[in-house]
Amino acid sequence: MKKVKGFTLIELVIVIAIIGILATLAVPAFNNSVRTARVASARALAATVNTGAISSYIESQMSGTGTYPKVTAANYTGQEHDGNAFKSRFTDESVTSNWTFFTNTSAAAHHCGVWKLDNDPTVMVVYCNTGVAQPTDNATTYNVYFSHADAAYTSLGGNIARGDLTGAPASGLVNGLPAL
Repeated sequence: MKKVKGFTLIELVIVIAIIGILATLAVPAFNNSVRTARVASARALAATVNTGAISSYIESQMSGTGTYPKVTAANYTGQEHDGNAFKSRFTDESVTSNWTFFTNTSAAAHHCGVWKLDNDPTVMVVYCNTGVAQPTDNATTYNVYFSHADAAYTSLGGNIARGDLTGAPASGLVNGLPAL
């Protein structure tokens, strides 16, 4: 009689159990790294927008106006405005292609441009500037921050105080940033 070589059923069950244990350890670590990468992407976009706002201010200082770029829209209702030129004003379109852009306001009527990450809408970048009554008025203040599920407000620059941004868009907060 010829002896058949191969794995026994118990050996196969043990290998499958080991693979299952390793998978339960690896999946949460992978999900955490994906989340970290998405937040890093938001931080990078916010830093780029902040640098662009500062550059625009310096350029306007040379022309004598000293203003920050304005977010302009027909309305500030939180509806999608992917065609808005402000979406890619400071970046290449390929950078913002996986972000949806919309406009909104804070309780103090600051005009906000908001980028939401398409594959995780809890990650967003917000640029707010002084709400201006007339299109010819100058925006003299701004703030750039990013928001995600773990932190509703992380500012990267600007001179609008956090307390003045009550109601501005924030991750997971239907009514926007709460009053301080």
